Amino acid sequence: MDKKQFLEDWKYVRGNTIKFIHSVPDNKLSFSPHKNWGTIGKQLRHLADVQDCYLKSIKAGKVSFDNKRKNYEIEKSKKRLLDDMNQRDVELSNVLSKMSGKQLQKKLLWAEVGNSSIIIALTYMKEHEIYHQGILQLYADLAGFKTLRFF
Repeated sequence: MDKKQFLEDWKYVRGNTIKFIHSVPDNKLSFSPHKNWGTIGKQLRHLADVQDCYLKSIKAGKVSFDNKRKNYEIEKSKKRLLDDMNQRDVELSNVLSKMSGKQLQKKLLWAEVGNSSIIIALTYMKEHEIYHQGILQLYADLAGFKTLRFF
């Protein structure tokens, strides 16, 4: 996969997440189907936090989720979630715009899965977002509101 294809795919996947956020009633961000599970807002915040980890990993040359930021305030507000995700997407676009195809093939140190190229790591990030979209769809159904069908 090349940079252009990844960015097109990411725009589509992230676009679905943004549409989902818009469809969530304000009083449903705090919905959780079980007391031991996260809320809809927490699921969405997690996506932004993980993207932040991937961005840091590209800069550091090593994938780590140990220092994942947890900005708990954004999970309580659709506006904050949207603003934060937009900021992460702008940063991702800026980082990738400066990278050549060869640089995207640079290996990142990643103890848990083996060293992966930057573009493969970004593909994992995209697939992680798709996985959580499925969880969010289930949450929406259980919370009783209509939303975009991801699949």
